Amino acid sequence: MEVGVVQDNAAVLRSLLEVGVSLSAMSDRREVLHVVLHEARRLTRAEAGGLFIVEEGDLQFVAAENDRMGGSEIGTKLLGRRMRMSSDSLAGFVALTGQAVNIADSYDLPSGSPFRMDRGFDAATNYRTKSVLALPLTCPDGSCVGVIELINRLEPDGAVGAFPDPEDNSIRSLGAMAAVTIQNHLLQKQLREAHLETIFRLSVASEFRDDDTGEHVRRISRSSAILAREMHLESEQVELIRSASPMHDIGKIGIPDAILLKPGRLTEAERRIVETHPLIGADILGRPQNELISMARDIALAHHERWDGRGYPNALAGEAIPLSARIVGLADVLDALVCKRCYKAAYPKARALEILFAEKGKHFDPTVVETFDRCQEAILAPYEDVAADDNGAGDGEAGLTTGA
Repeated sequence: MEVGVVQDNAAVLRSLLEVGVSLSAMSDRREVLHVVLHEARRLTRAEAGGLFIVEEGDLQFVAAENDRMGGSEIGTKLLGRRMRMSSDSLAGFVALTGQAVNIADSYDLPSGSPFRMDRGFDAATNYRTKSVLALPLTCPDGSCVGVIELINRLEPDGAVGAFPDPEDNSIRSLGAMAAVTIQNHLLQKQLREAHLETIFRLSVASEFRDDDTGEHVRRISRSSAILAREMHLESEQVELIRSASPMHDIGKIGIPDAILLKPGRLTEAERRIVETHPLIGADILGRPQNELISMARDIALAHHERWDGRGYPNALAGEAIPLSARIVGLADVLDALVCKRCYKAAYPKARALEILFAEKGKHFDPTVVETFDRCQEAILAPYEDVAADDNGAGDGEAGLTTGA
């Protein structure tokens, strides 16, 4: 083992165990990926590095660090980029073959090299990628879940030197630990997505009995998560809102079809029946001990409350309304305005935005409206394919008056 990589085997083992324990306690995927990359760099004295994960047959660039450059420039140019898993690229070659690649000078590749080096980042930033160690993250079952690229190993005097043999025990142990960690988080992601899909399907079944509005709950989930993230809520809270928001109108299962699917304006008696659905939803969700269902109950019960206290069912006002319900309330009204419903045509987006901004401090929490203003482009993107009727909506201000 090369002495320069780490001082002794005991120190390496101790460090890897500490990292493993730390990773096992983390739930945030981005944090896990950055810790994996950071520790790989630390143990190999790499100045920079990148981490790819395999998703749906592609490689996605999910983490990058460079001690010589700011993270914002790297993020703008690289993070989130997807590329075909082809042996033409270094990362693709490593992922497909399962072979580690150790390059002493990336600008002097041996003739006949099966892959090429991407010079785009170096050219755009004047950074010089010299030595590279690319490791496959291979699980015990033989599957490759990702690739770590470590760049420019720094010698004690600051010069860039070659990386050690990838068969070095510390390097192999790090790769194995990183692979298992990432695989576990990918499996957890798949499980969460399966749970969320179940929630979507149950919510659609309970809330709507027509095919036109089944995507409504997916859009509400997406918009609510964007708003929560833009408000800088903790990642766990963002995920809870994303998963709980589809159940916002679960109480509509108790509303007769003749009322729920009625075209046009409701009678006063029908409106009173519709306005019982938050109470029905809260009753369905019961008194949960589970954090997700607890938030879903808060949202179901309070997403038709208004900032000015004129909402229903409990006439709550201001911050007495749970933040999750304030977020979902705006997302719900936006969706009802810009999409066609059985009782109304779609508003043009410009008109819908006029209504939302006019209700700042009245129907909606001012902070949520200001947040929406900052990220409206991202939220409105899925609505590009929703046909808006230039003649405006049908009977009444949808969402604001119908409880849609």
